Amino acid sequence: MGALLDTVRRSSWRWECQGHYAVDEDELDAWRAGQPVEETDEDRAWHAYIRRLRAAGIPFERVRMLTDPLSEYLRWMLSVTHANVEAGEGIRWIDQHQAAQLGMPGYDFYILDDDRVAVLCFDEQTELIGIDLDDDPEVVRQHQGWRDLVWPLATTHADYIAGNR
Repeated sequence: MGALLDTVRRSSWRWECQGHYAVDEDELDAWRAGQPVEETDEDRAWHAYIRRLRAAGIPFERVRMLTDPLSEYLRWMLSVTHANVEAGEGIRWIDQHQAAQLGMPGYDFYILDDDRVAVLCFDEQTELIGIDLDDDPEVVRQHQGWRDLVWPLATTHADYIAGNR
């Protein structure tokens, strides 16, 4: 995924709708155990990447869907997302019911530079097992439509946290 994201030149937008991602298992385990959340090497690299994008004027935005009931993973994500926002990510949240009403897809995807869609494929253990890249204009337009529909209705991270204390 990193090599693909390094090709971004104008914008990157992601729809995230899984209630859990295996990639963060060690950090989630530490949080479950009540240990302080420590920034990992992967976190530092991601935040540096986001800061480089922002310095170049390239937005990185995402909407994360909140499952009903809220998964433990997402409760953890809500507690650590501030670091991504501070690095420059535009992150918003939407609840599962509202996402379903909007007809949002049940798979994660990126829109890269508004001319490519990367669909993320996960196995049953929520490990990323593949990326389907598509630059067909109709596929790109369909995914842009979902982005343009959900983005203005989703709640910014700061507003979500302020309203759910």
